Amino acid sequence: METANPEKKHLSATQISMFLRCPRQFYYRYIEGKKRPPTGAMMQSKVWHKTVEQNYRQKTTSEKDLPLNDMREFFAEEYDQTLKTEEIAFESNEDPGELKDEGVAITTAHHALIAPKVRPLLVEEKFVISLGDDFPYDLVGVWDLVDKDGVIADNKAYGKTPNQADVDKDIQLSIYSLGYRVSQGRIEKGLRLDAVIKNLRPKPVQIFTTRTNENGRFILDLIEHVAKAMQSGIFYPNPNGWHCSPARCGYWSQCMGKGKAT
Repeated sequence: METANPEKKHLSATQISMFLRCPRQFYYRYIEGKKRPPTGAMMQSKVWHKTVEQNYRQKTTSEKDLPLNDMREFFAEEYDQTLKTEEIAFESNEDPGELKDEGVAITTAHHALIAPKVRPLLVEEKFVISLGDDFPYDLVGVWDLVDKDGVIADNKAYGKTPNQADVDKDIQLSIYSLGYRVSQGRIEKGLRLDAVIKNLRPKPVQIFTTRTNENGRFILDLIEHVAKAMQSGIFYPNPNGWHCSPARCGYWSQCMGKGKAT
């Protein structure tokens, strides 16, 4: 696999997952470039992600976590600033104040039970790799965390606990693995999902997984076929699943709204 070509288009795990979920949604977002404002939960997750990054970046040199109060204050200030400067499409059941309180609680739980175990080496590190001169895209991604033991971790906040089977076949973790092996020239020691489950009392969980050479071949084959489908210019809607509803898709009114097929 050759050096990445700056003139090529980029393909990411997020794009691949969206295309597999609904090609029409992918078309609106990445071909027409129509962005939709995030929901309150999405904004909360983004701010929490920045809070974890803030801690891990300094920990690469200090080898110590920031004090909990500093983390909580960072989340609260970033949350308030985001509300002032960005458009947020709060859903009918979302309350900005409750989401802020929940975010502080998530930060507290992560700081108590996950962060102390982490020895960060790379934080929010971008990779770009070529999949061949004839392939129309370069593969891009950002590792949330690579620790000093060579384990790649993804930071997430979920409404319910993910199961092991879903983590074992997760596309993003597979692409993290592929990107690491190509760019670093060695096999990662493992992959891990570091998640906080947003219960009444947030619950931190760590779920470990691995990828084999066979998994690598599968994800490369998937990327190739998705790229061919994208190049075909056929972006059909997929109305089957949780994603196709006015509340879950910002493009629903264009695609499935009044006067559209249902």
